Amino acid sequence: MKKAVFVLFILLLSAGHSVMAQFDTQLSNYWAAPNYYNPGYAGQSGNLELTGLYRLQWLGVEHAPKTGILLGEMPFKFIGKEHGVGISMYNDQIGLFKSTVISGQYAYKLKLFGGSLGIGLQVGYISESFDGTKVIIPDNDDYHNPNDEAIPKTSVEGTAIDGSFGLYYNAKKWYAGLSVTHVTAPALELNDNYVLDIPRSYYFTAGYNIQLNNPLLELRPSVLLKTTELSSLDITNDSVVVVTKPNTLQGMLKQTQVDVSLRMIYNKMFWGGLSWRKDESVIFMLGGKFKMLEVGYAYDVPVFSDLIKITSGSHELYIKYILDMNLKKGTKSKHKSVRIL
Repeated sequence: MKKAVFVLFILLLSAGHSVMAQFDTQLSNYWAAPNYYNPGYAGQSGNLELTGLYRLQWLGVEHAPKTGILLGEMPFKFIGKEHGVGISMYNDQIGLFKSTVISGQYAYKLKLFGGSLGIGLQVGYISESFDGTKVIIPDNDDYHNPNDEAIPKTSVEGTAIDGSFGLYYNAKKWYAGLSVTHVTAPALELNDNYVLDIPRSYYFTAGYNIQLNNPLLELRPSVLLKTTELSSLDITNDSVVVVTKPNTLQGMLKQTQVDVSLRMIYNKMFWGGLSWRKDESVIFMLGGKFKMLEVGYAYDVPVFSDLIKITSGSHELYIKYILDMNLKKGTKSKHKSVRIL
């Protein structure tokens, strides 16, 4: 059986059964894309930030996940108050599934305890499709049924309105954020018989700047904690089945993901670091800032997971454009996120 079966095989459960899924992609450079999972970050950097991120997961596995993300955020003032706006666009393809999410973000900023608290809201549009015309079911053994009614035989697609909420606090040397995505836990009706269930995910992130004795060197530890809740659909039509995307199979066995990272920064320009992802990967990171451009790369090696048997790891690259907005007229902008070099 080809490796592609690992990715292409979808889990289909009868109506009324509980289903758990992780719709959001995992990011190794999570600290560089905070408004992907927390709208409270919008406007917190004091800059106009435009970020493009691409993730190629599970090298060597045919039809493995490929994810592209575009993010933007900036601050603005209105009636003497500080606010932030942002945009998040996400496209993901894995096997026969394609996901597209386009969202707008707004954050209200409060000065609090010497730092800034962002209270953010995100509203967006989700589109999910599954190309059932490309499903291949072996018919030469006793384990597969080529006429299985639980698997779509045509292209099906569903859409929904989605929302997220987040709090993001940024101080001089540290930051912390709490957020929940997919607040309404939308159920996308792909057609009359198939429903894709997207449960809520909860995030906690934090980071700190440690200035070493050498003024050119800093340590920046950070952590990301993600929990996806168990969700269920109450569907009375016995012909309806609930569909979960194949990259959620791991999530069904593990509700919580923990990333712990440590980066060494040289001269506020270059960095290298390591991350540990609980029960899954060791992640190697490199990057640098060149004037208004920031570039970072991460390579995941799944040394703690059975995935190591079929893949050598995953690539992730991001490029960010940063423009100082300088909202405080007549003064140089001193407000910088601890993530930004």
